[in-house]
Amino acid sequence: MTDIEEDTGRLDAAARWYSELQREDVEVETWDEFLAWERDPQNAAAFRQIQANLAIIDRSLRAGTRTAGSGPQAKTPPGSTLRKRAWLSGLAAVLSFAALGWWVVSKNTKPEPETFTTLVGEQQTVTLSDGSTITLNTDTSLEVMYSERERRIGLRQGQAFFDVARADVPFHVDAGGSRTTALGTQFDIYAQPGQVAVTLLEGSVVVSDSPESERGSVSPERSDAAEPRRQMLAPGDRLEIMQDGSQTLSRVEPATALQWRSGVLQFDNVTLAEAVAELNRYSETRISVPDHDLASERLSGSFPTGEPEEFVSGLALFLPVRPERSENLITLMPIDPD
Repeated sequence: MTDIEEDTGRLDAAARWYSELQREDVEVETWDEFLAWERDPQNAAAFRQIQANLAIIDRSLRAGTRTAGSGPQAKTPPGSTLRKRAWLSGLAAVLSFAALGWWVVSKNTKPEPETFTTLVGEQQTVTLSDGSTITLNTDTSLEVMYSERERRIGLRQGQAFFDVARADVPFHVDAGGSRTTALGTQFDIYAQPGQVAVTLLEGSVVVSDSPESERGSVSPERSDAAEPRRQMLAPGDRLEIMQDGSQTLSRVEPATALQWRSGVLQFDNVTLAEAVAELNRYSETRISVPDHDLASERLSGSFPTGEPEEFVSGLALFLPVRPERSENLITLMPIDPD
């Protein structure tokens, strides 16, 4: 099959789906089948193309109706609903003939997700079309795809704070096999290899298993039926989801959870190894703790991001450590008490 034949077939299918979904008695099963078909990004693009062209046709028809029946006694003629339904059903065949012309124009204009990334030590805040904002932490990558039924984000790696504008369509964030769903709220997601942490700051969210295809779209009704593991969070809840599916729910101080936005990391009785791993996210200069006993030492305190030298200097005040420097690496070694 040629590219032209494939794109024409997609547009024909999209037109038929559009016609079917206009029926007043459309069943849930039909919606499920449509959403499964639309998971393919190319199918979704074809459907949006049909919607755009039908909007132009619809405006023209409305203008013609107003002209023909502009008097105060103008009424919708009997049977117009049935005729409209028949017109929509037949429209699929007409649009399939027009698909070849659309293919020439659209081949190089298919919508793509917006991608946002930050470098090591960089932060960035972006404002989306609905007024929502996302603050990306260091070394973070995500994609944004909005549609009429949902607002979808794919957090590929890193950490981001979401301030979601309230709307009638859900806001989904897929990260590491999990999906966080909200309508309007504030939350933080940190995706690292083998683990995802969701922290709710305001409002409420539902965290569930991600749909089978991260790039697909799923209605809330379908998600409820297909995803039995669902966790609703309250402000201050932090849900950690491991790669094996295990989950840990804990409580955190919301202000502390967002200190990274001001360039400060707050540690509360964590191991030196954990603190170093977090600090290394923010600088090209790395810190290493090869000694197991030293790495197991625990510490608390606030430390600036992107300042490994300052951290090492402060650490020497209350732990027996000796730094060894080599280019972009600082190795912490234990000091022999003798």
